[in-house]
Amino acid sequence: MADERSDERATTSVGGATGGRPGGSTATPVSGSDDGRVRVVVLVRADCRTCDRMEGVVREICGRAGEEHTVVDVDAPGTDPEWRAEYGDRIPVTLVDGVEVGSWRLEPDDLVRALAGEAP
Repeated sequence: MADERSDERATTSVGGATGGRPGGSTATPVSGSDDGRVRVVVLVRADCRTCDRMEGVVREICGRAGEEHTVVDVDAPGTDPEWRAEYGDRIPVTLVDGVEVGSWRLEPDDLVRALAGEAP
């Protein structure tokens, strides 16, 4: 059964990647925002309530900070297989500038610090 909260996810296209629960679209690894690319990536799986919760934390914190984020389903066709190999057994995972800041659970303060460029 599909998660009824899926429609709450971000749906803005950022740097060629689709936010929200991807429908086959994938993001490429992203880095700093100087080039206009999204800095925050949430790696998820379909029908995952833990993924929905993490994405909700990311959406709230990024909204407050004025940062975009994108959501990538690691099982979707075309998703970078290195992401699936690296993070597949720890989904959901949040990356900031390509660095993991949370897996399974994300503390809002950890994301705030990562967005500010502070070391974990």
